[in-house]
Amino acid sequence: MPKHIEIRENGLLVDIIVTDEGTVRLANFSLAEEPAPALEGESLQYSSLVEIKCTGEGYIRNHGQKHILTHTGHTAVYAGHRISRNSCGAKAEFDLSAENGLFITCHFQFFDGIPIVRSWTQVQNRGTEDIGLEYVSSFLCHGLCRAGKQSFCEKAAIYTPYTGWYNEFQWKKQNAEDLGLTRLPLSGYHSSGTGLNRYFYGSDTAWSSGEFLPMGILDDEETCQMYFWQIENSSGWLAEYGQESRGNLYLALSGPCETMGNWWKNLRPGEEFTTATAAFGMVKGDLSDTIAALTKYRRAIRRKNSDDENCTVIFNDYMNCLNGDPTEENEIPIIEIAASLGCEYYCIDAGWYDDGPWWNRVGEWKESSRRFPSGLKKTIDFIRSKGMVPGLWVEIESIGTESPIAAKLPDSWFFCRHGKRHCDRGRYLLDFRNPEVRQYATDTLDRLIRDYGVGYFKIDYNVTPGIGTDVNSDSCGDGLLEHIRALYGWHREMLDRHPGLILENCGSGGQRMDYGILQTLSLQSITDQTDFRYNARIAAAAATAVAPEQAGCWVYPYEDSRGHILCNMVGGILLRPYISGQVWNLPQESLDLLREGISVYKSIRHEVKDGLPFFPLGLPNITEDDGIFAYGLHCPSCDYLAVTSLEETFFHLVFDYPIDSVSCIYPSNSGCMVSTDNDDGGCRLEIELPEAPFAVLLKITRI
Repeated sequence: MPKHIEIRENGLLVDIIVTDEGTVRLANFSLAEEPAPALEGESLQYSSLVEIKCTGEGYIRNHGQKHILTHTGHTAVYAGHRISRNSCGAKAEFDLSAENGLFITCHFQFFDGIPIVRSWTQVQNRGTEDIGLEYVSSFLCHGLCRAGKQSFCEKAAIYTPYTGWYNEFQWKKQNAEDLGLTRLPLSGYHSSGTGLNRYFYGSDTAWSSGEFLPMGILDDEETCQMYFWQIENSSGWLAEYGQESRGNLYLALSGPCETMGNWWKNLRPGEEFTTATAAFGMVKGDLSDTIAALTKYRRAIRRKNSDDENCTVIFNDYMNCLNGDPTEENEIPIIEIAASLGCEYYCIDAGWYDDGPWWNRVGEWKESSRRFPSGLKKTIDFIRSKGMVPGLWVEIESIGTESPIAAKLPDSWFFCRHGKRHCDRGRYLLDFRNPEVRQYATDTLDRLIRDYGVGYFKIDYNVTPGIGTDVNSDSCGDGLLEHIRALYGWHREMLDRHPGLILENCGSGGQRMDYGILQTLSLQSITDQTDFRYNARIAAAAATAVAPEQAGCWVYPYEDSRGHILCNMVGGILLRPYISGQVWNLPQESLDLLREGISVYKSIRHEVKDGLPFFPLGLPNITEDDGIFAYGLHCPSCDYLAVTSLEETFFHLVFDYPIDSVSCIYPSNSGCMVSTDNDDGGCRLEIELPEAPFAVLLKITRI
């Protein structure tokens, strides 16, 4: 008789079956209160717990380009399981043994109070021959959208998170059928009810979010059940939706593989490989409920740190400000203004280390005497004298081709392919697998901390190593993956060495934005966008990808108008504001408005760090002409809502809960008129602004 192993945790039902043949199948992953029909028959036969493609092995059935139906994944047999509890919640581990000598452990970590499971796969070669790995899934689930009466192709909608330089968080919702996922009628001798097509996206470089965010959402529009996921890796990754042979919808998540990420691993006898982690969950609700659950999870896996608790205000001198041209002369007055505004950290950004054009000369990280004739320490001491913690920009993973040390270092320090150093826009990429490289990076930051008292580093990543390195690696993608894991370890080492140190993650803005790196680093730069109108749109969707208190949002006024200041400030208050801009050109009235916004942020930041995002107007799109967008946080005592309008002065929002009162808490004396109309358990909120563009921060009290 088949053996059922049922796990019920945090509103989720996970039903795993050991078949009579000894294979392990995931029969059901659904909401416990509204369970979907479990897979059975031939559908169950193909719903393996893990997929592993080994070199030289085939598939058990036609698969096209899909990463399912692998021989090892489908024939590996049950070797035991364990269910325990730890500080996060329940933990389930399933052991499988494959005929080729692989011993596989599938890990499932649950989190108390959060409807999500974190999943990863550990593979050990217990045989006597080398085994080539081409693909190993981190998470795999068949039978999505099986609840209700309609087939998935009639009701499933997939949210794809397009992103890129200057246009991050551009979600697009499309029907499964429009993406080619159409269930065919079952008729005829050879019909299987499905095609060989799939819908997939991913990354094959270290800009993990250069084209897509490593996450996604699947909406069952009939049952209002939402599936959501993220992959936690800063190198290659792949997400694949498709249909197995009986027409059921599946999702397969992985780190890099041979077809996406140029990854191939030769696993020798006795060696182990562990995949990237992935998270998968479900809620009954809408987009806001989905992102709220993901936000809880992101906070749960994050390294505990004082920065995300204190949520300090940072001034950075780059964006729409000095733009990489810092000098002692122009820093001093800006430092004065930043302190007067109430900023608590001050970061000197790019350019402090070179006399002239600095792009391809990074690497020594020694101050420019021409830019700082009295010494950089004098400027940094001035920052400290104004009550702020000093910070510096570094791009520690690269060395410029014209840097004095570039020619002195061996090729073993760098990413290489085919015997040549990889060069990207005047930079060589350092390989953190090399202990000498990690020591160089440690010595650099230690020196800057010791000599200058730096307490904050903006660690940028403006160039990428492409597909990776073939030096001392089985494949370029494997070299890149191991580099990224060594980088994670170095981050942890630096934070342990220097308690209280803040490390910001930046990759040309948001081009490396994932919870492989953000579970360690406390801050993420979300964009390099320089236009306040588009920046406001990006800010309104940032919490889909990053916990609000980690989402560094530019507040960079560069025009003297009330509406301009507000559209900058309001977008950052419910995230983590990075103050910048041409503050020296602003009159006192505008500076007072900016100072008021910072003061309001400080008064509510203890709530921001625990607030859960919601989006009453959906998600804005940077390519569309929608001139009104709103983003809010549900907090224990009230809700906060940031509303920006670029064109309209009168509009309304609809809430699915009644509202007791609404007040505008920023700006004071805004001239904004609000009214509420509660009806049928919801509320229509009408807003009239004095002008456009304009932005306000509202405080909402529920009944």
